[in-house]
Amino acid sequence: MTEVAGPESVPISELDLAAEFPQATREQWQELVAGVLRKSGKLPEDFTGAPESKLVTRTYDGIEIQPLYTAEDAPGDSGFPGLPPYVRGARPDGQVSTGWDVRARFTGDDARAVNKAILADLEGGVTSIWLSVPPAALADALNEVYLDLAQVVLDAGAEYEAAADALFELFDEREIPASEAAAVLGADPLGLAARSGAAADLGPAAALAARVAGKYPKVRTIVADGLPFHEAGGSDAQELGAVVAAGVAYLRAQTDAGLDAETAAGQLEFRIAATADQFSTIAKLRAARRLWARVAEVCGFSSPMRQHAVTSPAMLTQRDPWVNMLRTTVACFGAGVGGADAVTVLPFDAAIGKPDAFSARIARNTHAVLLEESKLAGVVDPAGGSWYVEKLTDDLAHAAWAEFT
Repeated sequence: MTEVAGPESVPISELDLAAEFPQATREQWQELVAGVLRKSGKLPEDFTGAPESKLVTRTYDGIEIQPLYTAEDAPGDSGFPGLPPYVRGARPDGQVSTGWDVRARFTGDDARAVNKAILADLEGGVTSIWLSVPPAALADALNEVYLDLAQVVLDAGAEYEAAADALFELFDEREIPASEAAAVLGADPLGLAARSGAAADLGPAAALAARVAGKYPKVRTIVADGLPFHEAGGSDAQELGAVVAAGVAYLRAQTDAGLDAETAAGQLEFRIAATADQFSTIAKLRAARRLWARVAEVCGFSSPMRQHAVTSPAMLTQRDPWVNMLRTTVACFGAGVGGADAVTVLPFDAAIGKPDAFSARIARNTHAVLLEESKLAGVVDPAGGSWYVEKLTDDLAHAAWAEFT
């Protein structure tokens, strides 16, 4: 048997990396904690409880964050990547072979300016286009864009039907077969209602999904967007509860329109905010897949949640916007580790107006550094097995399910 040289030869199958050090106990750690807290005046001399209780913090959802996690805190088996409940990822190989979809957002009424920005970002490494322009300007905005290589995600608000028709016309003009055309049409009447207060009519979106499903197998019609709830001040659990509820409502509308549950689920994409709290972001994306897997179990379909993570617009500051680079980098890190299928890094100056070419380059280079230099996608579920992340994922899943029900 192979042996490892040291003070005593130890069989490698029994190797303990801390074998040369005395084993620490929880009681010893508690004594050290108590000593520090007493010196800082935060622990009375006559305190008889667990000293670490003074270090517990609580999230907006009431989840207690402990100062120390051990194997005893692990909630149980979280499954395998690519298998229900998809906590550890929607695909068996994670993002190892391709990395996540680098998705950039483009908006504006000047189609030529939008087109120039799109072409620059595609040349710089962006792989899909999140586009918000008037339907009539769609063709000009996508001039010289290879639609069979770069997926388009529409965001046309109430005009989603007109925008979808304009995109289908482009597919026909450029002779892209319906079987190969890939896009997300961005119909989200519930998200629009949440932002505007207008009444939500799910019928037209469901009818569009029914029309699309039979002809365009790689096109998704509906987005269940959590950003309106996040930007309005919703907690992580509230955002997840709302987005899962929206997803279920869209499932019902589509099945009423004649689609089966599996096809209806395949028409959905979910948009979730990624924040500068990296562990909360990781846990939120993992918990979201678990919640949707439970919906799938009840409704009788098998496809996992398709996730589009967006760096939180609410966390961006207008004053000293340079610090937003740090926030969006941490948020992108959390989204990547959490297993998002597509990630959008908003430019650091997005809160003060239309981003310029420099901020757009920084945004796409954030992906490049994390993917190409840090090799963040080179490990399947890198957070898996962390007692803290696993417990936080479990706690958040339960809190979000309570919000959903």
